Amino acid sequence: MELTLPTKKIINTYKRYSLPVEKEPTDVTKLQFFYIGTQTRYTEKLQEYFEFGYTTSSADNAINTLKRLLKKADEVTIPSMVIAEGTLGTDQLVELHKYIYSHKIMADVPFIVEVTGLAKEELNRFKRYTFIDELLYLHEFTAPALVRKLSFLQRMKQKRVQQPEACKVETFFPKYASVKGLVKRGLDLLIASVFLAVLGPLMLLIALAVKLDTGGPVLYATLRTGRGYRIFNLYKFNTIVQDAAKKKAGLTISRVGLFLRKTSLDELPQLLNVWWGDLSLVGHRALPLYEAERLTTNDNAHHFLAPAGLTGWQVQKNGKVVMPVEAPLAPATDKLYDIWLMANKPAAAIQKSNA
Repeated sequence: MELTLPTKKIINTYKRYSLPVEKEPTDVTKLQFFYIGTQTRYTEKLQEYFEFGYTTSSADNAINTLKRLLKKADEVTIPSMVIAEGTLGTDQLVELHKYIYSHKIMADVPFIVEVTGLAKEELNRFKRYTFIDELLYLHEFTAPALVRKLSFLQRMKQKRVQQPEACKVETFFPKYASVKGLVKRGLDLLIASVFLAVLGPLMLLIALAVKLDTGGPVLYATLRTGRGYRIFNLYKFNTIVQDAAKKKAGLTISRVGLFLRKTSLDELPQLLNVWWGDLSLVGHRALPLYEAERLTTNDNAHHFLAPAGLTGWQVQKNGKVVMPVEAPLAPATDKLYDIWLMANKPAAAIQKSNA
């Protein structure tokens, strides 16, 4: 039996109708939502969030309701989005989608699957179906967040249907963005190798001093976000005292560590990050995860199209570090510019903001 959802506008229960649609309707009304499932808590949530919508308990009932809504050739009602429970099963979801997509007027309606309660295997299977536009957990959304999510899906689905050539999904993030990027990587590797060869003895002495003074590990690692949102360990010499008694006395930074921090020598292990390809010699700051997750706009996303750097362009803004949202976007990849910056700003060669 079909469920009904009382909202500000009365929702009726429908019987079966046939649907001879021969031409595009001249007047189209949009439902704010069309929910297919048996979870009352979600129908109540949608009723709270939206003014007008329909709900049914199965794919067959949903198809019958859509036939009723589409019965007039000159004035029809279609959903702005379809949300179906994943627990309905693959067969019902495929049947429902085939019916929706067989009508041109509904081809750009987002098809969303609510996946609460699904086993990991079922969830992974749904991820492989291209007809599903989004998998979501309704209980995680507030009203504003759900409205933003659905608005985004509607815009993307419309664009994908109307301009399919402009909506190709990238499934592979190239290792190098361009020929310039490849050249930049080659020079990074060459210069980092030279620095490591020259500074290697000094780094070994520092490592020994750190071990003797702190009593702990030589290197300290912190998670950072690089090109393509790839997470990596950024390394520096450990400057923290491991002795609990000294910590109680307020001595958290070792004597060697204090010197290393003042001279930025604690950042020398980041040359290894450059050699491994995690960093470039010059680029934007390698962001901690909590900062990276704040950059959600299209403009700020460009921050992750180039590799992070050992020293950064941000140091050029009034001589102090600023957040990426406050700094201009990184300039185009140009190794000559990188070398010029390092030559003219030798004190910034090791970026303290990566600490």
